[in-house]
Formats: sequence, structure tokens, C-alpha cells
Amino acid sequence: MKVVRLVKKSDFKSIEHLLRHAGKGMTTMPKSRSQIKERISWSVSSQSKKSRKPNQDSYLFVLEDNGRIVGVSAIYTSISLKKPSVFFKKSIFKVKSKSLKFTKDLDVLTLHLCKEPYSELGTLFLKPAFRGKGRGTLLSFARFVFMSTHQERFDSKAFVEIRGFKNTKNESYFWDSFSSTFFNLDFFKADQISYIDNHFIFESVPSFPFIIKLMPKKVQRVIGKPHPNSMPAYSLLRKQNFRPNGLIDVLDGGPCLETKINSIPIVKSAKLLPIEIKRNINFDRFGFIANPSIQSFAVVKENYAFDKAKRTIFISAKTAKALGLKPDSLAQVN
Repeated sequence: MKVVRLVKKSDFKSIEHLLRHAGKGMTTMPKSRSQIKERISWSVSSQSKKSRKPNQDSYLFVLEDNGRIVGVSAIYTSISLKKPSVFFKKSIFKVKSKSLKFTKDLDVLTLHLCKEPYSELGTLFLKPAFRGKGRGTLLSFARFVFMSTHQERFDSKAFVEIRGFKNTKNESYFWDSFSSTFFNLDFFKADQISYIDNHFIFESVPSFPFIIKLMPKKVQRVIGKPHPNSMPAYSLLRKQNFRPNGLIDVLDGGPCLETKINSIPIVKSAKLLPIEIKRNINFDRFGFIANPSIQSFAVVKENYAFDKAKRTIFISAKTAKALGLKPDSLAQVN
């Protein structure tokens, strides 16, 4: 059975082995043993903190497939709390001449500072051999299920940076022909630093508008365009009410999506109900089922049945075991 749960310290060796498959380009992934341990400890301490208010917390999730960890995903809270996050904003710059009596609209990119804290979805990786059969959806959407069970732990706005377009040779037109001009770094190093703190961008890039029409054609075509491998995730997020907000990643030109957490359909549909463990009945519904406990959070996407009269859901013994639920426990369905 496929189940997503919060990371444990005992997962270290499994995650270390998994991330060998992540590749150099996955800059939000921890690389060294110390980084992996730090990321796990950060999640465990966030999970155990007494205050439920968001405060630069991290929640790291693992996907188990028949007991084997094959994927990770994460949520980070209070981004921009201490330093604004820096992006390009695509907008219209109006040119007006009184003497010549004309106005003209120019599409431009200008630096934009995000000062309001938000919760960001990131660090999504699924081992290539295990992609498909709903695993990616479960790994990604389990974060929304967790948000719905513990909404007070998150900022009101959710934010996602989508990887920018690269060609089949792994070349980024936006970086190579435009944004690399501002930095004395290669793409990987700049992207790795920006994951930790991207305020250096504000120090390096001029604040005046950059006219898009003056950029190379191949750069113009990829502004706000997702990486081909990111298109499935982009489509799934759009179905959960995430919308492009006009912000563009300064390094790879990828689009940014955002939404209010309480407007995400999975969050809105959450119901907390007692369970009964049943055998040999018709489980006529299919959806996310979760153990909502912060210490034992786990989620599967499985069949279940709903008794309207008793306001109870029926699940299989296998599902109950995967979620760590006992008869009469409360489960959340989304």
C-alpha cells in the first residue's frame, strides 16, 4: 500500500539512499549527510513545537510504497518573514508623450519584493522507477491534506515556484541569454544559494524595467513557461485553485502560482469522522483518508464507504493498519 507520512529521524538512511537519484539540478534537495539530518530535525522539531502558529517551520513528508521510501515532499512556512523574497514581475509599462500625443504599452520585467509571509510547497521528488499509478498525486496532495488537518500552522497564502523551461540539452535560455548577466556564478550555484536566501538578487539586479521585446526571441518565448517535466504538477495545482500571480523566477524564468489555503478544494472538502473497520462490504467511494494526529499523521488514497445515518466511514483493515487507526478512531476524508 502507498502511504505518505511525516518524516522520522529513523528515516535518515532511506532518504540518503533515495536522494542519490535526485540529480544535481534538484537544488531544493539536501545533498550532504549533514543537510539531510538538518532537514529531518527541522521537520521533527516543527511537528513537536508547542505553538501552532507558523514561524519558519518545515514539514517533510515521505512516500512509502510497500514499506519502501520512494519519494519526499515538503512545506515551508513564513517565507519572507525576515527578508523579502525577490522575483521578477511581469507587467505593463505605459509610455506617454504629450508633445507627440501618443501612448504605448510595453511588456516589462521589474524586480518585485514579496514582504507578506506565505507558506511554500517545495522539495518534491519521486524516484523515477516509481512515477505513475497515482504516486505523484498522493505525494503532492498529501501536503494539502496535512494543511487541512492543521490549518492554523500555516500562513493564509500558499505559494509554489514552478521550475522554468529547459531544452533537451538541459539549457535554460532565460539564464544563459539574460539573467546570468547579473551574477558572477554558474546557474546551479546561484539557484542553490537562492533556495536558502534569495535577497542577494535584490543587490545584484538593477531595479529599472527590462523591456521584454528587446530580449532575444528565445528568451521571450520561455518567460513564465514551466519545465516540460513540471507540466503535470502545474496542471494538478491549477485544478486546486492555484493561479499564476505574474511573478517570475529571476534565475530560470519559471512561473509562480499562489492561492489562499482555505480556497484549495482538498482543504475545503475535509471532514473528520469516526471509522469502523469492515470486511466484505462494497467500498463504493475513493479518496484521501488520513490519520489527523500531528504525531501520527499519515494519508492514503483508497476505497471506503460512508454511512450517512451514523456519520461514519467504513475502511478496510489494511487501510486502518497503514494509517495507524483503531476502531472508533477519528479519520479525515478529503
